[in-house]
Amino acid sequence: MSRKVTTMETLELIFASLVRETAVSIRDHHIPFAIKHDERAYFEWMDGHPISGYIQEAYREIEETAQQIRAIRAG
Repeated sequence: MSRKVTTMETLELIFASLVRETAVSIRDHHIPFAIKHDERAYFEWMDGHPISGYIQEAYREIEETAQQIRAIRAG
């Protein structure tokens, strides 16, 4: 038996996805250019920089964006 997914659950899933995508983007932005095309070095670097370390920065960026949107709406 499946249950209905509430609007709040849907929003939470969307937000969690946005945070993860932002964290991945931040981490990818910090990968040294010299190893971007060296698969072995790339995966070594990724193992040493787990995504969890970038989640907090993602939350900050999302909150900054939300504040900018609120400021725009306020005029």
